[in-house]
Amino acid sequence: MIPKEDFGPLFDEYYSKLYAYIRSQVANRETAEDITAATFERAFSRSHLYDANKGSFATWLFRIARNLVINHYASVSRKPVHYDLTEAMEISTAEPSPEQQVIRQEQHRVLLELLSDLSERDQEIISLKFFGRLPNKKIAEIMDLKEKTVSVIVLRALQKLKSRLEAKAAI
Repeated sequence: MIPKEDFGPLFDEYYSKLYAYIRSQVANRETAEDITAATFERAFSRSHLYDANKGSFATWLFRIARNLVINHYASVSRKPVHYDLTEAMEISTAEPSPEQQVIRQEQHRVLLELLSDLSERDQEIISLKFFGRLPNKKIAEIMDLKEKTVSVIVLRALQKLKSRLEAKAAI
């Protein structure tokens, strides 16, 4: 159980990571904001169900978020093919120079194109890993996979991205 007064610091600690993960999974900012708010609301209202012996608060929170994203797509009957990850990638980064912004925008465009070729599961795991900034162990708990499986999926997805990026650069 988490005391209600501890939610302020937990909210501050996890908001940007959770929002970045959810934003990488849904088609628009408003939906991501709604699901992020619903995640914290559900965690707050069900804090009596949290059991630290079953996993960390972050794992519990991201599992709630993942379930809400799944519920969202079940209610709209389909998951969009294209994610707008640009906003999620820019959350909690320092303000770059104009030259760095142009370079980053081009890198994001290429990355978005390459990510869209991965399977939904690979995209979700990459989102949890790099946008949610979660370790493989927590991703495994959230996705109900073995930690080693997550490691292999991340490695293979990154290898696919690297080879596709190299192929693209060779053109």
